[in-house]
Amino acid sequence: MYRVILFLLFIIRTNALFDNDLDFNCRGKTFKNVTLTAYYPDYTNQDNEFGFQDKKGRKLRTLQDYLDGRNDYVTLGMDEQLGMPYGTKVCIPELNKHFGHRIRLEVRDSSFDLYGLGYSRADICVRTEIDSYDTIVNRQVTLIFV
Repeated sequence: MYRVILFLLFIIRTNALFDNDLDFNCRGKTFKNVTLTAYYPDYTNQDNEFGFQDKKGRKLRTLQDYLDGRNDYVTLGMDEQLGMPYGTKVCIPELNKHFGHRIRLEVRDSSFDLYGLGYSRADICVRTEIDSYDTIVNRQVTLIFV
């Protein structure tokens, strides 16, 4: 029994089996007071498949699908002029705290709405139009590039 307890303490301390950290804060290059806005895949126009694909033609990954365990990350859109590599990992501590675990965000999209805004705005992909009205994802946040 003693060994089992020690093993569990080791796992919790080293985070060996769990990918989510209990510390919701992140470390890296930080930008405060970033406007986070939600957008959603547009499946209504079957002639324009770009409405549900990221900038490299891959399927958009929504926050709700991530929370349901259906995706490995959430698509984040940012200003193309930043020259950020596709798949750059981002952390938003406010979302982590709200949802109770780390949310994996990756910059994989952009749009004309973000052009020239630099680090002052980011778009997070959500599942539906109704989800896009949620004040949890439409607010001022901290972006941390990890």
